[in-house]
Amino acid sequence: MRLFFNRFFILLKRSIRQPVNAVMLMILVLLAVIYRQIPASEKSLYLPVAVLCEDTDPIMQKTVDSLCNSNSIFHFHPVKDKDEMYQELSSGESNSGILIPAGFTEQAWTTTTDLRIQVYTTQASMLPSLCRDEIFNRFFRGAAVSIILKNMSGISDYAGIDASQMADALNRIYESILSRGDIFRVEDSSGGVYNVLTREEKVEIPVRKFAGLFILTAGLIGIATFLKDSEERLYLRLRGGERYVMRLLHIISCILPMSLISWPVIWITEGGNGLMILGEVVLYTLVCILYSLLFSVIIRSSSVYQKVLPILLTLAIVFGGVLFDVSSFDRTFKYISMCLPIYYF
Repeated sequence: MRLFFNRFFILLKRSIRQPVNAVMLMILVLLAVIYRQIPASEKSLYLPVAVLCEDTDPIMQKTVDSLCNSNSIFHFHPVKDKDEMYQELSSGESNSGILIPAGFTEQAWTTTTDLRIQVYTTQASMLPSLCRDEIFNRFFRGAAVSIILKNMSGISDYAGIDASQMADALNRIYESILSRGDIFRVEDSSGGVYNVLTREEKVEIPVRKFAGLFILTAGLIGIATFLKDSEERLYLRLRGGERYVMRLLHIISCILPMSLISWPVIWITEGGNGLMILGEVVLYTLVCILYSLLFSVIIRSSSVYQKVLPILLTLAIVFGGVLFDVSSFDRTFKYISMCLPIYYF
């Protein structure tokens, strides 16, 4: 056992000195440094909302025009029909959709209306309730006076009052209140008017995928060095079980430095629970060890393995999610990705 430990430390030093492994370690550290140095930029959310208005009432038409010309976090725009709305929602062109049914304004004077403004959302929709509030806020700005007059007309105490004069008086009062600017306004914690929503974003660097690729590559390189040493008869005296232990030592000696560096690098770039990330790295490392060990059993010739290795690495780069988003692949390509350990990391 002591002999195997001595050989393991020798292999560990040897793997660190290998140019490929050294370069991969430097790239991981460099990615972490670059990510930390790049400042986060504030990006305003762009939330387009498709509006389909079937109500021809002038008040509602004015409301829709006000929405489409408003300065808020939502960018309302009209659509011709439901098909256009559904198409924009399904393609992600619109964050949500609004359908205003015909006759809504006429029935809005009472609380017994069966008509409802419908808000269409998807799993990707953001702030649908705030979008709804924006619509009703602007609608009641234009409809409040008409709603009051409609309800006053049925009360006998107001039967002798001229409706047009009352409407003018209510409009003056209502507009003077709105023009003050201290009601119907929501402020954020910094005291600014809530007409824009921002979030911090950093340049997307697939650090986790790079780490997963390098760990897998290190394991495959470990097999290459074992096959080369075996063909040079360095392990000629070892028995069957001992030879498998030596295979494993070659793989672990190459993978271990990469895994140890990958854990803090991923933690620095992603944040979150460090112990959970450590567990993910350990689990993925064990999978890569078994994956590499399987190839060492299947392919026993160094010359054949050197021809297969570039193919495996190319598949890992293309179908592992390092360069492309795996979720956008079709079913066939996704099955290929699922055959690679990096897909699950």
